[in-house]
Amino acid sequence: MKMKTFDEIKDLWQNTSPEKDLPDTSEIITKIESTRKKIMRRNLFSTILLCLTFVFIVWIGFEYDFEMVTTKIGLMLVLSSIALGIFCNIKLINRLSGKIDITSDTNSYLQQQISFRNKQRAIQTKGLSVYFIILTAGLTLYEIEFAVRDLTFGIIYYLCTLGWMAFVWFYLRKKSIAKQEKQINEQITLLENLISKLQS
Repeated sequence: MKMKTFDEIKDLWQNTSPEKDLPDTSEIITKIESTRKKIMRRNLFSTILLCLTFVFIVWIGFEYDFEMVTTKIGLMLVLSSIALGIFCNIKLINRLSGKIDITSDTNSYLQQQISFRNKQRAIQTKGLSVYFIILTAGLTLYEIEFAVRDLTFGIIYYLCTLGWMAFVWFYLRKKSIAKQEKQINEQITLLENLISKLQS
């Protein structure tokens, strides 16, 4: 951080608008950076988890000799959905990884956050929809081989799987989207207020 820049900003505000309350610039910037890092850590953790899941499913595919082609197709679809999830997370991480000095280029930093929010919204609508459709289709096909051997197991499996997918889609997904949207909107509002103060 450039403390000299902070002092210059404070001097500018004090000289041009002494009647206005001076926000704690370093506190605002610290909060913005903290939130940015938190979002990046969350996406990085999610990416690592998806990668480990991908490796585990590949191991299952090589370790077991499945009889039905639907099982193999199901595995491929599940792997495709996970690969899509990894790709989307990496795209989001890249949007935030470009380091811009907020103290010297506040407008560019703001544009970076807006770009991230737009990309995040696109992924949360189109990307997640495709992810869940492929994943559900893959899990459904994968278990056919085991369901035909034991009808009771098959019914229980499909009820649990579809129930869990519905819970994630209609509850957890919406809750997660609302939380992420709130975080990035708070950042954008702080940046807009900071720019507004500088320009007034």
